[in-house]
Amino acid sequence: MTPVPEDPRATLVVCPHAGGSAAAYLKLVRACPPWLATMVVQYPGRAHRIQEPFSRSIGELAAKTAEAILTCVDGPVALLGHSMGSLVALETARILASEEREPVALYVSGRGDPATRARGDKHLLNDTQLIEHICDLGGTDRRIFDDAALRALALQVIRADYRALSTYQYHRGRLLHCPVTALNGLSDTSVSVTSSTSWAEVTHGAFAQRVFPGDHFFILEHVEAIAELVSSGLLAQLQQTATTDRAAPVTGTAR
Repeated sequence: MTPVPEDPRATLVVCPHAGGSAAAYLKLVRACPPWLATMVVQYPGRAHRIQEPFSRSIGELAAKTAEAILTCVDGPVALLGHSMGSLVALETARILASEEREPVALYVSGRGDPATRARGDKHLLNDTQLIEHICDLGGTDRRIFDDAALRALALQVIRADYRALSTYQYHRGRLLHCPVTALNGLSDTSVSVTSSTSWAEVTHGAFAQRVFPGDHFFILEHVEAIAELVSSGLLAQLQQTATTDRAAPVTGTAR
């Protein structure tokens, strides 16, 4: 966790990928400007939450994330999710919107059409198959699987997240109003750039897409560029909101 500014203009909440932990995104949040507070969600069953049971669904992860935001965060909030985290961020945004705290922006990374069901059998792969699948995505040092204890723990976490992901079913429901930006890796063989344009359908607001060099975990390779993209977009959004508020007509009777 990075130091929280005394008076942040907004808070960026990051939702990690399947099998991921908050530590993977420390470089990204440290690249954010001082005016932006940052929080990375630590899912149950890993790091300091290792004794907690794994979440059973994306909805459960989103509900807990929204609860933490509503309890701990004041002011404007933006959400950034990578891969499975994109779905967690989307469902979190929907819960916040229902509580009149809709985020000012949603960034979804490394995830195609949210309505496309994930393959439901990845958590059933044997150890060798699952390790090969994870390593093919990139972003994971294969050496962590050389140690038997680390391998067992990592595979347990990955299987639990894939099990939760396999039960997710997108429902159109109430649309957001905030801008949504999809981020893609040009060489990501698991997510096509074209499929990510479907994220435009989750909001009445503006939609944009940015493509970066790299594979599925491009987000960990371009932390400065992504921090700049997010922070500059949020700054523009906050300035637009402030201008709109100032321009709002004053009602009442003149004296």
